[in-house]
Amino acid sequence: MDRTFAVKYIKDLVDKAIKFGFEDAEACFMSSSSMEINVLNGEVSSYENSTMQGVGFRGKKNGQMGGSFTSDLNDNAVDFILRNAMENCEVLDDEDEEFIYCDPENSHLESIQLSGSYDKNTYDKFSMVGLKLEKDILALSDDIKAVDYLSISCGTGPSISVNSKGLYTYKDSDYITIMAEARAEKDGVVKTGGYYWFGKDIDDFDEKKFLNTLKKRVLGKLGASSVASGEYKIIFDSEAFVSLFDTFIGNFSSYTMQKGLSLLAGKEGQTIASDLFTIREEPMYENALIKFPFDSEGVLTKSKALIDKGVFVKAFYNLKTAHKAGTESTGNGFKGAFSAPVGISATNLIVEPGDKDFDQLCDWVKDGLYITDLNGLHAGVNKISGDFSLFCEGYLIKDGKIARPVEQITVADNFYEVLKKIIATGSDTISVPEGKGEYFCPSVVISKMNISGDVKEREE
Repeated sequence: MDRTFAVKYIKDLVDKAIKFGFEDAEACFMSSSSMEINVLNGEVSSYENSTMQGVGFRGKKNGQMGGSFTSDLNDNAVDFILRNAMENCEVLDDEDEEFIYCDPENSHLESIQLSGSYDKNTYDKFSMVGLKLEKDILALSDDIKAVDYLSISCGTGPSISVNSKGLYTYKDSDYITIMAEARAEKDGVVKTGGYYWFGKDIDDFDEKKFLNTLKKRVLGKLGASSVASGEYKIIFDSEAFVSLFDTFIGNFSSYTMQKGLSLLAGKEGQTIASDLFTIREEPMYENALIKFPFDSEGVLTKSKALIDKGVFVKAFYNLKTAHKAGTESTGNGFKGAFSAPVGISATNLIVEPGDKDFDQLCDWVKDGLYITDLNGLHAGVNKISGDFSLFCEGYLIKDGKIARPVEQITVADNFYEVLKKIIATGSDTISVPEGKGEYFCPSVVISKMNISGDVKEREE
């Protein structure tokens, strides 16, 4: 469906909704085109090229917001959508009011972030890159026995929204991702490791850099053993810290707080972390692959601190939760799909870096552990209390240097306590894709954490 037809369709839907009896109405059209290949054992093992599209609708009647959606975009679908949404309004009894919004000064919002390189993303191009990458991974070392997973994918698609208050929004962007996981074996011990790349132009993919990082992640694990149980200073790898923080990111949502499912409720403005820790949301961050000038409700996004020198500044709000709290939306009201309701999501999050590179952090820590992988983030975590117990891998730090790889250890602590025990952040910031956007995060140092290892293990 082209843009002109899609806009007309959803505008007509909103107009008919008002005639149907809704006080306010909103319709959005979303389309997603994607392609993916998987490479295995020297050939393209799977290929998928698909397009999905649909319309989502919200209508307000007697203080209730009814929703409906369809992927069947014909005239008959309009009547179905309106009847279904009206029936929802009649049975709903939500005490928390939801809103259709338009800022008269920002009623026409567009964000077009297309690379101009998407046409390069063909089956032949992806196959050539993927097959060469698999071959070159296997050539890195005789110890690498297989590439168990290799995927190249891309996606693009517009999102258009209009409402009865005069709002019009249009967003479009594109992306490419490359992911690979290799398996190494030595002396009967098997280790796996993976890496990823994401961008907008397949010709920007730096295979040499990718291979060097993947090689370290796989072969660096060979020869690993446990450590003695005890308290250790910890350097979290950027990705490991992001995976932990993002597991609990929902606790910073006003929705979760208002439902009594977050211990952060009522703590805005209070100190919850070390004064050495700052994390900001920068929706329009210049280094981010995707930028977010406005949310799905038509609210402009803005730069803001989530935690500023340890102080929890403000939660993420959409219009509904902001109204309940007597505050303003923070521009975090996003829909994940045309069929989804408006939820709350973060965009691009930046952890404020320090002034020490990784080697300097190791020298400063002297003795401890460098954790690179956390496993069991779904099963070993209590998202409400913050408690976690996770299998992890990494490296022993001894006399300020990386000494050897470490495995078969468990780290147990509490998320909120970990935030308070941050004693440094590095200068080695990397980008980690997560959720709607990215984290820009350096290594993070924790003063002490409990590690369960092999009681028989003794370091020389």
